[in-house]
Amino acid sequence: MKLTKKFGKRLKEIRKRRNISQEELAELIGMEPNNISKLESGGHLPKKENLEKLCDVLEIEPKELFDFGHLKSKNELIEELIAAINKFSLKDLQYLKKIIDAYIETK
Repeated sequence: MKLTKKFGKRLKEIRKRRNISQEELAELIGMEPNNISKLESGGHLPKKENLEKLCDVLEIEPKELFDFGHLKSKNELIEELIAAINKFSLKDLQYLKKIIDAYIETK
C-alpha cells in the first residue's frame, strides 16, 4: 500500500477517534474540506505547515500519523497469526481455542 494511502487511513482513524468531522477539521486548520477528503483518500500528503496544524488540532505527535503497523491486509494478519500459532504448545493452543470459541459466541 502506498504511503499516501496509509497516511490517509491513519488520519481518518485519528480524526474519527476525536469525533471531528472533515469539515470541522478543515475549518480548524484553515483548509478546504475537499482537501481533507483528498488527504484521507490518499490523494496526497499534507504540506509541512498543514502537517503541524493537523498535529496541533488532533493533539498528537507527527509520528502518530505515520504509525501504520496496524494497517495490514487480512492475508498479512492471517500469515502472522499462523506463524505465531505454529510456535504454541498444545496447552497454549487449547487455551487459544477456548478464547476464540468464547469470542464467536458473543457475535
